[in-house]
Amino acid sequence: MSAAHWVLDTGALMGFAHRVDAVGQILVDLADADGTAAVPSLCLVEAYSLLHHEEYEWLRLLRRNPAVQTVQLAVDAEHSDDCPAVGGLARHAGRLGAGHAAFVALANAAGVVTSRPDQIRAVLGDQWEIVEV
Repeated sequence: MSAAHWVLDTGALMGFAHRVDAVGQILVDLADADGTAAVPSLCLVEAYSLLHHEEYEWLRLLRRNPAVQTVQLAVDAEHSDDCPAVGGLARHAGRLGAGHAAFVALANAAGVVTSRPDQIRAVLGDQWEIVEV
């Protein structure tokens, strides 16, 4: 999969599960443009922790979308290890998921779809492309 155009953080995933039109429209626009969206694994876990089990199917549906890629943490202490960077970003953002979303956005030069733009801006700054949902 090519570099992501958008990163969906925990709030965006919750928005999708709660059928927020803005999140769905971003996904439609991505599909029309052959774009991609990244879902950081920590955001995915956070979203599952906040949803009722009857809402889980919405996230499964999203994860099956060919334009959506779940991004795992590299956790190899001897070679490629994302944990120190994500942890540092999370300390400034205030949440592990926000830290992972910021990390993935930086790695892909991608915008972030979020319900908490203040957390993303705390790490990426005011000029970063952010869509609040």
